[in-house]
Amino acid sequence: MALPVTTSLVEDSAAGLAAGGWRYTQRQLYYATCARAETTPSDAASNGEIGLGVLMILVGLILVGIKVAFALFVTLGLALILAGILGRMRRPKLTGRLLALSFDEFRSRFASLDVGGLIPSESGPAAVKAGGTPITIVTDLRDTAAMIAANADRAELATVQLLVASDGQMPAAGTHVIVLHDASPRGCALVQDLRDTGVDVVDGGLRPRDVDGRSHQVIEGAPARLPRDLSMLLDRDEIEWLLSGRRVELATLRPEVAMDRVRAALSQPVPLHGDAPQPAR
Repeated sequence: MALPVTTSLVEDSAAGLAAGGWRYTQRQLYYATCARAETTPSDAASNGEIGLGVLMILVGLILVGIKVAFALFVTLGLALILAGILGRMRRPKLTGRLLALSFDEFRSRFASLDVGGLIPSESGPAAVKAGGTPITIVTDLRDTAAMIAANADRAELATVQLLVASDGQMPAAGTHVIVLHDASPRGCALVQDLRDTGVDVVDGGLRPRDVDGRSHQVIEGAPARLPRDLSMLLDRDEIEWLLSGRRVELATLRPEVAMDRVRAALSQPVPLHGDAPQPAR
């Protein structure tokens, strides 16, 4: 079950994302709205049936001297208890968080909504500021680049150059870069692809071990194929997680949380090529 996705719900989600002067993409607004629409599964109805059943049995025991009434109340009580127990057992156990609607449906219904802080979908990926040490950030998606560009000032970053790998923009060998990506086969493969070309990479993106659990909005699709061998980057459980068809988009993070990953990556030393994680066993 989920709350109906209304204009008011979307506007409330937008206000939450924009708090503090942050900018956000339409996909971030989508995930934030789905999170607000979530309702916690409840056993209240089944518990009520069980409680009423116990009460009926107690009434029957009080009327034990009246055989017909005793049999009626006890029978009804047992039936209610059984119905309540079966109701609890039949309720599906969800393995992930509920997405109230698809992104395509969300976009068709609310794309024209005028809310503060929303980054226009046509925004370009480049963001350059004067002064400071240049930072090159590579992303797997244009949406991620647009979000970083829009929030570079708010996050107090120095000069930023943004490259989008899906657009064919790749840094030259020897360049020091931060990579921000989804927890997806393509996103994780980007890190290893860059390292193979001699780029010095600090991985600030999402890995399966970062997002596996009910606290994240995990997309579950058909079993996937990896674009390359990732055993030097991910452990066996992470690879199996990706192969199962699961993925988590960086857009599930609030803009300030995503930008915190950029700042955290800036403080990390560049790993030597020989210091990559050990192959999965």
